[in-house]
Amino acid sequence: MANPSLTDAATLYAIIADNEAWLIDRILFYAKRQGYTQYTSTLREAWRQSIAGLSAPLLAALEKSMPEVELRPDENYTADPLARFGIQEARRHLERGVGLAMFLGLMKYYRQSYIDLVDRYAPDPAGRRRFSLTLERFFDRIEIGLVTAWNTPDKNDHMADLQRANRTITNQKNKYLTIFESFQSPVAVIDQNSRIDTINHAWATLFAGAAVPGADYYADTQINQPAAWLSTEIDSFVASGKAEMTMEKLVETAMGSRNLSIKIKRMLDVSEKNSGCVIILDDVTEKKKAESAIQESTRNSERLQGALELAGAVCHDLNQPLMAITGYAELILMDCPDDGPHVQKLKKIVEQVAKVGRITKKLMQVTRYETKPYLDQQIIDIEKASGVS
Repeated sequence: MANPSLTDAATLYAIIADNEAWLIDRILFYAKRQGYTQYTSTLREAWRQSIAGLSAPLLAALEKSMPEVELRPDENYTADPLARFGIQEARRHLERGVGLAMFLGLMKYYRQSYIDLVDRYAPDPAGRRRFSLTLERFFDRIEIGLVTAWNTPDKNDHMADLQRANRTITNQKNKYLTIFESFQSPVAVIDQNSRIDTINHAWATLFAGAAVPGADYYADTQINQPAAWLSTEIDSFVASGKAEMTMEKLVETAMGSRNLSIKIKRMLDVSEKNSGCVIILDDVTEKKKAESAIQESTRNSERLQGALELAGAVCHDLNQPLMAITGYAELILMDCPDDGPHVQKLKKIVEQVAKVGRITKKLMQVTRYETKPYLDQQIIDIEKASGVS
């Protein structure tokens, strides 16, 4: 007969291991509802890691059998792997300036999320009661470890820990500010009211001219200003519900009129604390000019091809009658005396036909598209287009 402890362990293990995403959504639900998200991470990955950290020691214990979680008066909780997570988290949050009441309050909702999980997925009421008791004692151990760590008697050590944490946070802030200011692309953070919250150096330079890196961050020179030139597009993006949107727009800047590629992207914030968006600009003015030049060159090439085809057809159709006119004129000249009354006229005919022949020859040698004004229109300049004078 199967060992009930092993069966319970395997079932509870599967419920927890297979429903990490459900637990993340559940704790986020409670944290948002109770207002904890204004003090927590905005990224889902941070919440996933917190669930993974809570589940790891329990899953490790469940791999063998149901863990012994009942409490004893003489137990050393600092050596208990189930309680150690609470101790580590307590120290980490204490360094960040989070009070015991706030952290312990949020832990109650982590506990509730796991209890909700077994209420939803336990196979029967009896199993639900057993699993709930195991989880209750599991979180009791975490909270005991948490309180043990929080009640450190050495206040000087506590102050030194806070100072070290402050320096770490300040260094991290300065690192990310430096990275933000170093972006070559203009970037702005827009708040939920479509007003500028933060801009980088490239943005300040584009719209205000020469700027000192970090000036807008420390002096707040453009903070809380509306992005008036983009307000319609931002409002449309917010109303669309899309995650991101890209467009092009001709914008007046400190550098004159510039064609900008504009990408608007929502904040990656599962806490809903920061509900604005990020705007990234790319100056595509020179690219647009190059594309226009290529298009114009293509059109000229098409015009030239059309002119060449027309010239070929004209020359082909003209050559035969021109040769006939020349031949007949020369035959008549042969039959006329040198002082005949029509000799000069016939010679003029031969001369003009030869001139037409030279024109058709130029038409056949056209290699580029060149025009000249004629009356109220442009016509092909045969001499420039052919290079033959």
